[in-house]
Amino acid sequence: MSYDVVFENARIIDGTGSPWYRGKVAVDDGQLEAIGRVDDDAEIVVDVEGSVIAPGFIDIHTHSDFTLPANRNAHSKVRQGVTLEIVGNCGTSAAPRYGSADRAIDDWFAKNGLAEEVDASEWESVADYFDFLERDGLSLSVGTLVGHGNIRAAVIGYEDRTPTATELEEMQTLVSEAMENGAVGLSTGLFYPPGCYAETDEVVALAEVAAEYGGIYATHMRSESDDLIGSVEETLEIGRRADIPVQISHHKAIGPKNWGKVRYTLRRMELARERDGVEVQCDQYPYIASSTSLGVLLPNWAHDGGDDALIQRLLDEEERARIRENLATDRTSDWDGILVTNVQNPALQEYQGKTIADIADHDDDDRPPAEILLDIVLEDKNQTMHVNFGMDEDDIEYVMSHDLTMVGSDGSSLCPCGPLGEGVPHPRNYGTFPHVLGKYVREKEVIPLEEAVHKMTGMPAARLGIDDRGILKRGARADLTIFDSEAIHQPGDFLDPAKYPDGIEHVLVNGEFVVRDGDHTGARPGEVIRQ
Repeated sequence: MSYDVVFENARIIDGTGSPWYRGKVAVDDGQLEAIGRVDDDAEIVVDVEGSVIAPGFIDIHTHSDFTLPANRNAHSKVRQGVTLEIVGNCGTSAAPRYGSADRAIDDWFAKNGLAEEVDASEWESVADYFDFLERDGLSLSVGTLVGHGNIRAAVIGYEDRTPTATELEEMQTLVSEAMENGAVGLSTGLFYPPGCYAETDEVVALAEVAAEYGGIYATHMRSESDDLIGSVEETLEIGRRADIPVQISHHKAIGPKNWGKVRYTLRRMELARERDGVEVQCDQYPYIASSTSLGVLLPNWAHDGGDDALIQRLLDEEERARIRENLATDRTSDWDGILVTNVQNPALQEYQGKTIADIADHDDDDRPPAEILLDIVLEDKNQTMHVNFGMDEDDIEYVMSHDLTMVGSDGSSLCPCGPLGEGVPHPRNYGTFPHVLGKYVREKEVIPLEEAVHKMTGMPAARLGIDDRGILKRGARADLTIFDSEAIHQPGDFLDPAKYPDGIEHVLVNGEFVVRDGDHTGARPGEVIRQ
């Protein structure tokens, strides 16, 4: 038999966690045809000279919903070995886009300078969005969760209230539609508006619908800081009552007084599995800093009614004083740890790459840090992004080494060019997987190489119920990542993040090279993964 491609002299890590072994890998017609001993010929023979051949990395927690339509080559993801990503996390997805969710999605493309490149009006439902992605192809494969924020915004907007019985039924219908369209589950962002206005019963009612279709429930919990433990308890309750697999997103503890709590929360997750039958797991990005909009540091009540209402509150002296008081006591602990990374207002460009403390130190008007933060949110119309340094390195390593944890970037498919190259994004967008393999596997030896690969491949595939990816076996899709375990490295950092990693030699999606000899080929063999 003649194959399309044979890789020889490889260290094979199959994604199950089993020890590596030497051999060859044969690819034909988009599938893995032989692994280990391969004696037949091939059109292309690649000597990988002892490098690792692993299943393509599965990024289970991403936000590429909006960037993939403008960056179909998914540069920052495939260059770090990712062959499948799951979008729609933290309660926000590109679809469905009905009601108030429609405006929010249009606003995103407009503020990021992509409105002319992407006509988001071409989709409404999840099915429409999938069709849009498939039309011009993708360099990697993609599946989506349906965002609870989209569902809530479509029915009741951004109001801080409980839905009526009729409205809850409408929300359930929208979740059902999304699941029938192929969504892999439901996500919530209970830290963000409008998700933060939902009570537990509402989430359970919607998660029950996703469960009927075999979906999972992924959540950015209400708190990852002072009420971390209570938020984990609520998450486990939702999983138990809805009888649905639970994925705790980017598990961490923010703020020095909360460091160490992950030891309790992970043990609590173990007990929920053992005693209550809750199928709970988590994912993690390997950095001591998080990244989100600057406006989330303001209290939830300030966002009631959406961005327009927030801006009006910031213009009102009494309301602004109330926000400032809450900001100082509840949401921040270290102005040195709040790094402004991306602004939309050109007048604020000088603040990019600086902390709030840096800005305060050089402020001509001697504004206190809280006032500077509120002014930025106001003048940038709540469009500013920031990085918050609030996690502990020991916690990072403890969560990473736990059996329930897999790797997820919480990033997007970017490119260091054009509108998607603007600002100072979190380095996780360009290097999450190489950072784990370089720093935490090779340098710090926190986990073995085979275990790390399992957390990037077989483990998320099992979580998603995908049986033809994530493990090297005959008949599986030929999604492959080939890397030099002694050279793999993330060169970017928090001030200069937009750098592709070292050591990723080849990446194949459905049997086609999307990265060859370290360079993107331009191929788009990816596909939409429907539940």
